[in-house]
Amino acid sequence: MKKPKGRAGSWFAEWDGENLPCVHKFWTEGIWPEYADKGFDDRPEWGPFIEALQEKGRAILTTSHPQDADGNWRRKSYIGIWSVSDVRVTDNKELRFTFGDLLHRF
Repeated sequence: MKKPKGRAGSWFAEWDGENLPCVHKFWTEGIWPEYADKGFDDRPEWGPFIEALQEKGRAILTTSHPQDADGNWRRKSYIGIWSVSDVRVTDNKELRFTFGDLLHRF
C-alpha cells in the first residue's frame, strides 16, 4: 500500500502527487471529531498550513513521537486522510477544525 512521503521539518506530506497538511492525533484526544492545536504562534509556517487546510479541505492525520525539548513534534506514522471543515484560529490562539469523512486509510 502506498503511503505519504514527508520530510523532516515539513508540515506537509506528499500523497498521490499532492502535498497535504499533516495534523497530529494528539490534538484530537477526548474531543474527536474536533481538532484543537494549542501550539499556534507567530511562526511563518502557519499561514500556508492554514490556507492549505481551508482550500484543500483535507488533512493527513498522523501519530507522533512525544514533543522534543524545544516543543517540536516528529511524525511516527500516517493514519489516513480526512475531510476537514470550519478551519479557524480562535481568540485563544488555537487552530481548530472539524474532521468529516475518512477518505483514505493507510
